[in-house]
Amino acid sequence: MKRRRPWAVTSQVLPGIAFALLGLGSVAAILKLGRLPLASAISAVSAAQPLWLWAGGCSFALGLACSASAWRCAFSLCGGNIGRLEAGARYGAGSLVNSLLPGHLGGATRVVLFSRSLTGDDRVWVASGVPAAIGGARALLLSALVLVAAGSGVLPAWTALVLAGAGCAAAALCAWGRRRPGAGRLSRLLDVFRALGSSPGGALRLFAWLAGSIVARLVAIAAVAAAVGVAAPVSAALVIVPALAVTAFASLTPAGIGVTSGAVAIVLHQRGVDATHALAAGIAVNAVETAAALAAGIAGGLLLAFPGPSARRLTALSLGATAFLAAAVVGVGSVVNLT
Repeated sequence: MKRRRPWAVTSQVLPGIAFALLGLGSVAAILKLGRLPLASAISAVSAAQPLWLWAGGCSFALGLACSASAWRCAFSLCGGNIGRLEAGARYGAGSLVNSLLPGHLGGATRVVLFSRSLTGDDRVWVASGVPAAIGGARALLLSALVLVAAGSGVLPAWTALVLAGAGCAAAALCAWGRRRPGAGRLSRLLDVFRALGSSPGGALRLFAWLAGSIVARLVAIAAVAAAVGVAAPVSAALVIVPALAVTAFASLTPAGIGVTSGAVAIVLHQRGVDATHALAAGIAVNAVETAAALAAGIAGGLLLAFPGPSARRLTALSLGATAFLAAAVVGVGSVVNLT
């Protein structure tokens, strides 16, 4: 009988322990809300306004499109040649992976797919530096929202300093890389920082796309919160978005299941929202965002698998028909709710 190596056993046990801890954390988050029966929150979600949920899903999808354009902008600065539709398809494929698999594997999928737009043997090294640059720019933009959340007492003030520090570190790398071209594979990780430092216009476009993705996410969360009856949904979204950005680092489950809904519920409950609507909003945000990511991922996967013009037209037609059917269902549901 073949003996298992110790590290092989460890590699099988550790993921189970990690998921168990995440599950316990989600349960603890729910218990912190006053041991509310889950059925009450699910009932509140089922009574949500479908038009607002539909608007939230569209806004989440728009945020994904803006993020895909930011990746396209960064790779274009590094010499990549990729169209808008292709960039959206490759970014969507990463969203699909994140929705189905744990551990943020969608980011690695995007790096591999986007690296095909580059030339040279070190293209994977160049592509691997792009997520860090985009993450630093996004952190700098989110730090302003974190200050709002810190002012309301939901997040500690030092989290804003951490995000601002990450953004300033990325800006320092851009300035440093502009004067030091460097050589070797490891230095290729900083190619995107050199490109951003040498092209202020490109950096401005990158920040604009990232700002668009953050605004779209704000609108989406505000719409979903309004759908379940949360008061002042816009001000709530201004706090939820940076809170989710902070908790995303600790979220290893597929689609952030448990972590996202728990974070939204706790933030809303601390803002005075009753436990039923707080937990319902958390479940709804997680569900609608996952649905948007799955839709974008499936569409992106089809476009990548069938790149021909006729296949793309068929994919667009199928998506349009699906969207029309979903809109019809939502419209009927809204009429039923109003009557």
